[in-house]
Amino acid sequence: MLQRVFVVGVVAMTVAATSADLAACGDKFLRIGRSARYLRYAAIHPASILVYKPKNLTPEGVRDLEALLKRAGHKSLTVENETGLSQILAAAAYDVVIADYADTGKIKNELRSAASKPELLPILYKPSKAVAAEAAKEYQCLIKPDAMSKHDALAQIDHLMELRLKATAAAGAAR
Repeated sequence: MLQRVFVVGVVAMTVAATSADLAACGDKFLRIGRSARYLRYAAIHPASILVYKPKNLTPEGVRDLEALLKRAGHKSLTVENETGLSQILAAAAYDVVIADYADTGKIKNELRSAASKPELLPILYKPSKAVAAEAAKEYQCLIKPDAMSKHDALAQIDHLMELRLKATAAAGAAR
């Protein structure tokens, strides 16, 4: 009888340990990058994001992207043309600019003159191997909608923000 109670207790503890995230510290059982109920991605580093609308993104896709960024904790704004981009960069500070990889060349020039010096996060839509290799050499973080989930894309934003914060801290320490 005692052996059965022991076995049932061990099985119950195993089930409880695997169903709850006991690896997290604190009393909230949170994992970085996840909300308390595991229903959505919660940004580690909430950012102010400017989205330069890719050519192949539909209005519905724009709304979905903005909603996804908002649910993650980011502030976002979408601009559709280069003229709007320069005006918006002059008017407000942004941490990240998300744009199609094909548009990054012309956007880099605009970002150099922006006071906030936002980071550029390219989107690669079904790239060839050569284009993917070129982009990987040039950028540490990339969004590949056909090769990653929405949460993976949000994780790329967090990783880019982490790199930006480290660079800012290193520049401050060098002074």
